[in-house]
Amino acid sequence: MSALLNRKFIALLLVSFGISFLNAPRYALLPVYVEADLLRTPVFSAGLKAIFLILGGLFALPAGALADRWGPKRVYLLGTLTPALAALVFLSNDVALLATFCIGIGITSGFDSAGGQSYLIRAVGPKLIGTASAGYFLGNTLGTSLGNLIAGPVADQQGYAALGTLALVGSGILVIGAILGLPHVQGSPDRDASKPDKKPSRLVWRKEVLLLLGIRFLPTCYWGAVTLVLPLLIYRATGSNTSVTTFSAISLGIAACFQMLTGRICDRSGRWGPILIAAGIETISAIGLALWYDSVTGLYVWGIIAAASAWSLSTTMPGLIQLIARDEEKGKLVGTAHFVWSAGMLIGNLGGGWLVDFRPELPFFIGSGLCAGAWMCGFGLYRGRAATEGTEG
Repeated sequence: MSALLNRKFIALLLVSFGISFLNAPRYALLPVYVEADLLRTPVFSAGLKAIFLILGGLFALPAGALADRWGPKRVYLLGTLTPALAALVFLSNDVALLATFCIGIGITSGFDSAGGQSYLIRAVGPKLIGTASAGYFLGNTLGTSLGNLIAGPVADQQGYAALGTLALVGSGILVIGAILGLPHVQGSPDRDASKPDKKPSRLVWRKEVLLLLGIRFLPTCYWGAVTLVLPLLIYRATGSNTSVTTFSAISLGIAACFQMLTGRICDRSGRWGPILIAAGIETISAIGLALWYDSVTGLYVWGIIAAASAWSLSTTMPGLIQLIARDEEKGKLVGTAHFVWSAGMLIGNLGGGWLVDFRPELPFFIGSGLCAGAWMCGFGLYRGRAATEGTEG
């Protein structure tokens, strides 16, 4: 553990926490803001999210490649601009401006995800990547959780404009802090500009890469629906912004504990158990939400279980990427995985926004099948690695 207490890793944790803290209103309150203040439908909210999800996925691909070439810090610094653009969303009710800000969010969020995870993989050795991944995602989770605890009451008591203004000021401080405090991390050590590249690897077409992307994509479709549908169902049942952000804060706080547990288990006992258990529990959570979608208590309980299992599964991703990707393609696979994640979130958001007013339980029933598919991908990847290398710890 002492090996993690270095300037690079601590600086990364602080920056990722700040980004998530300031981004929190975008996740929990965007659909509520659109419905309550702009008098638009959930489908409109899903459309706004679709803009930055599509662009976030597309721009993660070049961002990952640039992280290999230029080093992750330069890429990650562009990602620190995301919270400022997210704050501007709550300062405008003009549709054209909202779309413009969402375009900016999409572009910079691709650099945020690809740059941050590439920085993590380059800064931490394989023996501690599980714990380091848990710490990295913990910064995201706790930042979002604490940000929601503040954002809900501010929105209820002072309005969305005040919330956006405060987030914009904080974003300026974050960008300056990241420029000054985040150390440089080297890109691919094997890349030599004076020598021609070897025959490029067909990254996406390797079986183990496809299985990894299946683990990333399938449950993310379900999670994309959950992030849109649950806040709306809770708000409709209670009529309170605070009840929405309180749920988000509690669920993410509990998820943070499971992230740390998952990371430690991955380092001590291997990653395959946590992957299969998390995917299985996420499948069960989807069934629970489908059966108790009309109960606030049910939404809280099964929503918390969904968040804990989803974030636990995400915690295993950097370690899987570090295991599967060759050294010169780690950033590229990070970018590809984020592209797949964005596609899953997009499909889940659009599907959830369309189905919630038709049959609210359908997104969850469909999600249970998707999560079961992720479990099968995880089992297939485990069997494939065991066949070639022996069972891996």
